Amino acid sequence: MKVRILQVALVISLLLNGVGVFFFVWFLQTSNHLRHVKKEKNVIAQNMALMRGQKNVNDVLHSDDVIKSTFISQFDGQEDSFAVLPPTAAKPDAGYDLIVYLHGMGSTFLEPFVCPDAKPIAREITGKRPQLIFSSLNYRRAYSWGTDAAISDITQNIREIMQRYPVNRIVLMGTSMGGCTVLTYSALAPADIKSKLVGVVSSEGAGDLTRLFHETKNASIPPALQNAFGGRPEMVPERYQKQSFIPNIEQVKSDARYAILSATKDTIVPPRFQKDLIELLTKRNMQAHLIEIDSGHGVPPAEFYMQGLEFVLDGVKS
Repeated sequence: MKVRILQVALVISLLLNGVGVFFFVWFLQTSNHLRHVKKEKNVIAQNMALMRGQKNVNDVLHSDDVIKSTFISQFDGQEDSFAVLPPTAAKPDAGYDLIVYLHGMGSTFLEPFVCPDAKPIAREITGKRPQLIFSSLNYRRAYSWGTDAAISDITQNIREIMQRYPVNRIVLMGTSMGGCTVLTYSALAPADIKSKLVGVVSSEGAGDLTRLFHETKNASIPPALQNAFGGRPEMVPERYQKQSFIPNIEQVKSDARYAILSATKDTIVPPRFQKDLIELLTKRNMQAHLIEIDSGHGVPPAEFYMQGLEFVLDGVKS
């Protein structure tokens, strides 16, 4: 009797184990299928985003509104590009205001015409201020970080635009790497451009590239800086200082206004960098305005650039 009971128990155990194995295998197959479906969904979403982005790029490149120009650099003969969205309103008596936009690392001069996707920066700003000229420069490689060649090309491009249009005031605007470079250029610009410069709208920028090299959480920035400047800060400290805003702050115009856009969840260029800029500018009795954005690193909504522009041009804080 005991033997039969043990045999029955063994059969039941085997059946239960078999059912367990079946459900375990089914669970693994289902999980793999769900992961595959999720992966396919993500790929489809990414492809759709790329298609939308490419369509926006094509729209800009084939637009009659945006004037794309190529030029030969006076620095070393290299060919590059920039784009201008001309004003749609009548020329003010004093002349046009010119925005000079510098893109982020890895991007191109097309950035403000296609980002953010919902309301690109250039369209949003010129739609509200049709008397503005909006320009966007390539300023060398996608990882230039404001090298001597980049600074030279920025100057060359601005002077060419000033030959096309009567320019009254100039505003520098940039994001991330561009946010760093517009700060530096506000100090290094030649006299003919600096005399027209009224301020800077810097989004997610840093005033000290040596400090950024050591404190950023993004693994791609230190190698990009090394490539741009020819080594680590310890090897070529003078290169980092020359292309940073804070070491050159004595050269800025005392009456220039600085709108500093700061993403509060940014780990690439942490918000402490922007707060330190505000403190430094305020100590020098300069007009500075911190605009905080509840987001991580990226191109913020165009409305924040508009707020910065209103502060620089009109002294309005919002």
